[in-house]
Amino acid sequence: MPTEGPGKRSFFKYAAPDTVLAFLKNRTVRYSSPLTFNDPFDVQVGLHFDFDLNALHRKVLDRLCELATAPTEPQVETTDPWGQLVLLVRQHYPAHGFPHDRWETMTAEVFGWLVNEIQTTQRQVQEHWRNTLLPGVRVFCVSEDRDNLLMWAHYARDHTGAVLEFLSLPDEDNPLSVARPVIYVDHPPPFFTEAEWLDDILSVRKSNLTDLSRRYVYSKSMHWSYEREWRVWYPRIPAPERLYDDMPIRQSEFAGLYIGCKAEESFAAEAISLAHRAFPNARMYRARKIEDDYALEYAEI
Repeated sequence: MPTEGPGKRSFFKYAAPDTVLAFLKNRTVRYSSPLTFNDPFDVQVGLHFDFDLNALHRKVLDRLCELATAPTEPQVETTDPWGQLVLLVRQHYPAHGFPHDRWETMTAEVFGWLVNEIQTTQRQVQEHWRNTLLPGVRVFCVSEDRDNLLMWAHYARDHTGAVLEFLSLPDEDNPLSVARPVIYVDHPPPFFTEAEWLDDILSVRKSNLTDLSRRYVYSKSMHWSYEREWRVWYPRIPAPERLYDDMPIRQSEFAGLYIGCKAEESFAAEAISLAHRAFPNARMYRARKIEDDYALEYAEI
């Protein structure tokens, strides 16, 4: 996951006519729960692992053996029982080795219990994710691109709405200055990878639940890659009564209004008038079809 912000740059929000007018009148944008998204998989996939839990027993023992025979002593949590076990096995390894079959027999009952506990915890976390966390998460989505014909059709109501241009302003520390790009993937990311889970169990490297949550918020199906999306998100606690928050936009954050090529004149006139009053420094444009290409051009108003 990238750690650097986007710097000072423009981002674009495609919007239907009623959304455009609401923004210009209220000077707010809507941060929404993923439960309101048009993609039912977006942040809403079930929490899962990328490995077979039934193979966990052997894999933990294999990792334990690796740590016992590593050239340097692993940095484990010495107050954690699993961390203490790693150091104990390492201490006894020169004299006793690591007989896998014997260890597997000795720990079979413990790992049988552990797998059941993991499955129970997974169900509880999934329920908490769906019923408590998702309603409270707030996401604001923007695009790198103002010229995407599919997004003009899908989100700007068949080119009758507009595109709103917002600025990332690191010097002002505005929300978009901490936006991150969406990562488009073929399959939903696991909540834990196998390596992360093994190191967490053996207290080598404890997993950061905030980082794991970000993996979900910033991942999306490859089918949506044409959107070139960036996101700002935050967890809203406690869980709210509604699935969105309206956040104010300062004059310095709004840079431009691009009226769609099929927009009605009444909407265009009202939007331009409102924009001049609410954001006098913003620039106004009208989109036009380029007749010999699948593309738009913008004439400044």
